[in-house]
Order: sequence, then structure tokens, then C-alpha cells
Amino acid sequence: ARRWQFALPGRAKTPRPAQEPALDGPPPPPTPAPTSPAPPPRQAPKPPPFPPGEPPRLIHVADLPEPAPAAAPAAAPPPAPARPASRPAAPPSAARAPRPRRLSRSDLVLLDAVRAAEVVEARPVLHLSLALMLLAVLAAGLWAGFTRVEQITRADARVVPEGREQVIASLEGGLLAELLVGEGAQVSPGQALVRLDPTRFEAQQNEGQAKRLALLASIARLRAEANGQPLRFPPELQAHPRLRDAEAEAYTARRRLLDETAAATRHSIGLVLQELDVAQRMAAQGLASDLDVVRLKRQVNDLRQQLFERSNRLRQDASTELLARQTELAQLDEQLVAREDAVRRTLITSPVRGLVKNIRVNTVGGVIGPGAPIMEIVPVGERLRVEARIKPADIGFVRVGQTAQVKLSAYDPNLYGMLQGEVVSLSPDALGSPDAGTTAGAGAEANTWYRAIVRIDHSTLQARGEQLPVIPGMTGSVEINTGERTVMDFILRPLLKAREAFRER
Repeated sequence: ARRWQFALPGRAKTPRPAQEPALDGPPPPPTPAPTSPAPPPRQAPKPPPFPPGEPPRLIHVADLPEPAPAAAPAAAPPPAPARPASRPAAPPSAARAPRPRRLSRSDLVLLDAVRAAEVVEARPVLHLSLALMLLAVLAAGLWAGFTRVEQITRADARVVPEGREQVIASLEGGLLAELLVGEGAQVSPGQALVRLDPTRFEAQQNEGQAKRLALLASIARLRAEANGQPLRFPPELQAHPRLRDAEAEAYTARRRLLDETAAATRHSIGLVLQELDVAQRMAAQGLASDLDVVRLKRQVNDLRQQLFERSNRLRQDASTELLARQTELAQLDEQLVAREDAVRRTLITSPVRGLVKNIRVNTVGGVIGPGAPIMEIVPVGERLRVEARIKPADIGFVRVGQTAQVKLSAYDPNLYGMLQGEVVSLSPDALGSPDAGTTAGAGAEANTWYRAIVRIDHSTLQARGEQLPVIPGMTGSVEINTGERTVMDFILRPLLKAREAFRER
């Protein structure tokens, strides 16, 4: 260790004593008093280490002037023989080494102000260092125990529109007749995107329309027959004379048949009535029996009953057939609505305002399967959302209403900041599917996640007076604030995990 000297102005260095008596062993023999040597020659006084008036300071020992060597003492007379001792004297090597003497600053005033300055060894700062270290550790422990920091759950995220991407598809499918937009085109609601070949759907619709007209004509005839009224056709059949003529002929034929049958029955009734009249006159004269009269009367009644029943049977048959045709017409009307809708859907339009992407069919005449996606529309102008994929291990602390910060990979968060948001929804169950054969653990969690929707406050980032747009499809990460913990908890967490590791089988 380096030793420093504290010097006072006008004082010289005082040499340390050469040695101290040993603590163990017999006392050393008395040193005979030296004879008075000749006085050394007088030397000139040495200049003080500091100029007059300068305050004392610590200087290195090597910077002090060396003291003048003292004059050799005169030869001393031989020492007297030593007395025998109870124990032998210790060899010189066994004598205790002299200890350096420490002087305080207050001891310097007791020294000669003219001759020397005592060499004072600088006190070590061990105690002060230990005290400072203890205070620092205590302060750090208090800070770690009472300072709370936010605990976050980090997850991958992607910016999506509020209405989500619209997948354009055809319900029935068909052949691509014309592609009206290209990749990246901006479309408005109702704008035509794709035209399909309508031949098949138009044929089905025309067939249904023709069948409906035939049913209308048949219903008009049957209604006239059932009600015994003249035949009248609806306005829809005015442009279809062939249908009207066919039903009119059928109505006339059935009416003629009914009239002929009724005429024959009436003629039979007339003949029986004539026979009855003759039988009654003969019975009055006693030439015929009353039984013949009764038999003829019953025959007349039977013929009249047949005439009435034949007329009613025709009306009943017409009413039954009319009801069946009306039911068929109602079913056909429902089918025609679906067929008209199928024809209308051959021209596929955009449901929202947005941008076209991911066109899957480009070949004119190519086959589009029922329900197969044709393209996608990314809505623009709507509010944006952030869709995050939360790991199953972190979902336990995520709640609706928690605040979140969104970092976009397209913009450095240290330069452009982050988007502030709030969790508005969580999926009720895990999405995705684990690999076959994995039921739990990292293998299952790698392919499953919970979807969290974060509503962001703004759709732009502002930096250096410039607004940076946030568009759908951007990726990044979201940090959800799930609570607070002290710094001490984070420090002790690895230790607690290590303690659990020592208890495994």
C-alpha cells in the first residue's frame, strides 16, 4: 500500500524508531551509555517543504527530501558479561518485528515545528465503503419491494377491417362469362365484378314461366266448370292465345258432353213419364195394376237423380282438380322466385366499398363450383381492428376491457410510437387444430390460439408532423396490460422456478 505524508509548513521529516523491544523472552542486555561523541558539524537549515503561508496538504513520501545521515557514534566499551538466565535467550530471528506506528493529525501539533513532519498513513475507507454498500442494497431492496411495474401479455397481431374481408362466391356456381375487375381495383357497393353464363338458369326460369301460364289457363277453365260460369281468362294470358284456345276447347268439350248426357237423361225421363201416364189410365180402368204405376214413378225419380248427380259430379271433379292446380301454382311461384334469383346472381356485384384482391378464377369459360370463392374485397373507409392470437398459456389473465399497445412491424415504435387500444372481444374457445396425436403441451399449443379483437383509437400514426396510414393486412405485435407486479416478484421468479425443479421425480 502507498503511504502518504502530512506535512506542515516549516517542519522537517522525523525518522521512525528503528525497533521496539520484543514482547517474549528475557529482556535484552542493557546498552551501555555511549560516550559523548564529538558534536557533528553544523549544517545549514533545510528549506520547508511548502512555501510560507501555504496550507498543509497530503504529499507522497517519495516527494519529501531525504534527511541528512547522522554521524557515526564513537566506539563503545565492550559490554559486561551477561548473567546466567533461567532460560536461554531467543535468537535474533525470533524477535518480534517492529510495528509501524500510526499518528493522528492531532499528534502533529506535539512535534517540533522546526524539524520534521510525521509520516501519517492514510486511513482506509473500508468502513465507509461497507456503509455505502449496505445503504445501496437497502435502498435497492425497498425500491424493488414497493415499485410496481405493468405485467403484459404479448401476442402476434394483424390489422383487419371492422367488417372483415368479404369473400365473393357463387351459390350455384357456373361458367365464367366475363371478369369485370382486376387485381387491386377499387370498387363501390353494387358494382359488377363477375358475370356468369346465365343459359342454364334462364332455361329453368323460362320453363317455370311456361308451366305457370298453363296452370293459370287450366285454373280459369276449372273455376268456370266448378262454378257453372262462363269461361274467363286472366290478363296474363292475353298474350298467349294458344293456351286460351286449348283451354276453351277443353271447356267446350266437357260442357258439350255434360249437355248431351243431360239431354239423353231428360229424354229417358220423358219416355218414362209417358209410360207412367198410360199405366195410370189403365190402372184406373182396371186394366193394369198399381204396382206398375209405382215402378214407373220410381224409375222417373231415378233418372232425375242421375241427372242431378252427374251434374254435381262434374262440378266436384272440377273443384278437386282446381284445388290441386292452385296448390301446384303456389309451389311453382316459390320455385320461380328462386330461379329468378339464380338468374340475377349470375351478375355478381360488390357488397362493400373496397379493394379487390386474390382473384382465383381468371379463365373465361372456366368452371366455378357452387360456393367456391372467386375473389376477396378488402373494405376501405371503415374502422380498423387488430386481431391478436393469444397463446393458451396466457389466456387466463386476458380480460375484455384491458388496455393494449399495438406495435406495427412497418413502423419502428421507437420512432413512430404505438397504437393505443382496448380489448373488446375474446373467442369462447381455442381456434385452430392441434397436430394428430398431440393432446396437450407445446405440441398442441403451437397450433391453437384464442382470438382477441383490440379496438384501436386511431387509424394513423403521427410522427414529425406526418400522418402515417394504418392499412388492413399490416402485422405486428400487441401488448395487453394484464396487471401489475413488483420488481421483487420478477427477481424472485427464477428462484421459485428453480425450487420447483429440485422437487421433480
